Amino acid sequence: MSEAQQGQIIHGHEYDGIQELDNDLPQWWLNGFYFTIVFAVVYLLYYHLSSVGPTPHQEFLTEMADAGYRVPRSAIKGVIGQDLLLGILAVLCAGSALLVGEVLRIDREST
Repeated sequence: MSEAQQGQIIHGHEYDGIQELDNDLPQWWLNGFYFTIVFAVVYLLYYHLSSVGPTPHQEFLTEMADAGYRVPRSAIKGVIGQDLLLGILAVLCAGSALLVGEVLRIDREST
């Protein structure tokens, strides 16, 4: 491989005569990573925050009621507070991951 294809050598990162190079991740890997984040947000919005269908917790309680256990109807109708809190937390985590990635990209370009 030529020197142009290998990237910049990071000085001070050497072990047993092997030097570490500062190579970017392949674009296909980054696209897969970003797709996973978008998929997780869409999945969270559709299955946990929207009222399109029952949540997994509601399905479990419905099955328990169908099996003969005493389950209050108010519990089956929804536990929105917990799901909403988890949804907000997931969106904040995904947003912070994207923000950190962007800051690292800008930092790498400036040096």
